[in-house]
Amino acid sequence: MENSLSVILGGWLSAGITIFLFSFLYKDNPLFKIAEHLYLGVGMGWWFIVLLYGTWIPKAYEPFMQGEYLLIIPVLLGISLVTQFIPRISWVSRYGFTFIMGYGAGLVLPLNLATDFMAQIGGTIKPFAAIASMSAGEFINYFLIAAGAVCVLTYFYFSVEHKGFIKKASNIGIYFLMIYFGASFGNTVMARFSLLYGRFDMLYDFSGARYAFATPVIILLTVCFFVYRHIADKKKAGITKTAKAE
Repeated sequence: MENSLSVILGGWLSAGITIFLFSFLYKDNPLFKIAEHLYLGVGMGWWFIVLLYGTWIPKAYEPFMQGEYLLIIPVLLGISLVTQFIPRISWVSRYGFTFIMGYGAGLVLPLNLATDFMAQIGGTIKPFAAIASMSAGEFINYFLIAAGAVCVLTYFYFSVEHKGFIKKASNIGIYFLMIYFGASFGNTVMARFSLLYGRFDMLYDFSGARYAFATPVIILLTVCFFVYRHIADKKKAGITKTAKAE
């Protein structure tokens, strides 16, 4: 019985929050705000627990208790970020931010240079080393990739005036960019739709007797709430209009 009750309550909670969030498609309302604040609050609480037991305790507190006292330096730099919320000593947070920006730039730039730059160049050129064993389809495929990369780079090359061959190559580069942006946008939209389908499938599952018909009941209650709000708002507007007329 206890397990069945927890399943029903979980289904009602999940379906309720989902429907409340979808209610924003109609207009901003208190039900959406409840779900929004609950989602953000739970998310922040979850991140706090993850950081506490995944970072602070195993990587700061426990090593410090074992004698690794040099950890006090990164700990103080991390704590300094919190001082941004205290106007009188907010300047202390600059030390933490400065370290993060400097360390992050030094760590990310070489990594991106090796992966997004050198690896891309190598991946574009390397297939042509086996050009003798390529089929016609493979050659066309690799040639389009290489030509597209050159044309796109030409489009962003501003050291010379874009005219003649340079202009034609840069114009072709625009088409490759549009294809890339279109494919990326389509992939993003499909990913979001897959999440939407998952929520719809979840609402369908929660509409059965196992979850005490959570989905249809909550939808009905939500519609009743909007009808009540609409009638109340019209009545309030009528009273205000009458008071102004008097």
